[in-house]
Parts: sequence; structure tokens; C-alpha cells
Amino acid sequence: MEQYKVVPDAVDEVPPLVAEVTWPSGVKAELGNILTPTQVKDLPKVTFKAEEGALYCIVMTDIDCGPMTECLHWILTDVKNGDSSTGKDHTVFIGSGPPENTGLHRYVFLVFRQPNNFKVKEAKRGRNFDSRIKWSARKFALDNNLGKAEAGNFYRAEFDSYVPILHKEVGIKV
Repeated sequence: MEQYKVVPDAVDEVPPLVAEVTWPSGVKAELGNILTPTQVKDLPKVTFKAEEGALYCIVMTDIDCGPMTECLHWILTDVKNGDSSTGKDHTVFIGSGPPENTGLHRYVFLVFRQPNNFKVKEAKRGRNFDSRIKWSARKFALDNNLGKAEAGNFYRAEFDSYVPILHKEVGIKV
């Protein structure tokens, strides 16, 4: 995470655990490997070592969305037993869609332990891209008293033939 500057661009320190992130296409995030938007277009499964009885929040963000900004891709809350399939969507998943000629984008997954009586202090964001830009995982964690990320992972992706399809779905004019 330090080599690709996820620290400090998204978080202040490397999370102590690595979350396993796998997609139906069979690919996995491996701390900075390169995947294609086509490979990661569907909802991934995120697993991590969890404390029994604890609930977790998973966020996914593109930290290269634009100059000094992130783009929210997913917020999942109330995750039990370290398995994303047990969680509740707060903000539905959108796959990677880096615009053409913008190079590799870093897509980061962060896992936070939820405090007791956790309720997201942020309105749900729609599938429309405009509702997801100018977001910050760091600010989200601070605003929601989530503390430091307990697990994380990331991959890098750049434009491919699937991106125009996604952009049309989320209202990005190309």
C-alpha cells in the first residue's frame, strides 16, 4: 500500500490485515495488481479475519477519480463474520470505470469495525456518478467514528471496452 501511495492518499497507515477480494470472473485483488474493468464489473466478495460478534463496514473508493478527489464505489454495513455476503448495502456497488487516457486508477477496499449503535451519518448515494464524486474515505471514517481501517486491499485498473457501457449506466457523458 505504501509502494502505490495508498498510504497516505487514502489512509494514514497500512491496515494490519489484508482483506481477500474476489470477483465472479475469478480474479482477485492482490495489493496493487492490474485488473480490467470487465473483470471487476460484478459485485465482489470480501472476506477478512473478524472478531466474533463484531460488525464491520466495508468501503470501496477510486482514489484517482480526479485531482485531489475520490469517487465512492461501495459502502456495505453490518458485515458479520468477516464475510461481505452478510452485509447491507448502504451505497450499491459500481465497478471500475476509469475514463480513457487517464491511466491506471487505484481502487481501494477498506474494512472498519463499526462502533456500537452504528448508523451511517451520510445520505445514501444513488447509482448516478455525480452523487459519488468528491468523496473521501478518510473523512467518511472520521465522520462516522470508525477509527483506523482493520483490513484493506486494492487493485489498479485502466480503461477498457466495458467502461463506455458503465459510463452510460451511471450518467457520465463522454
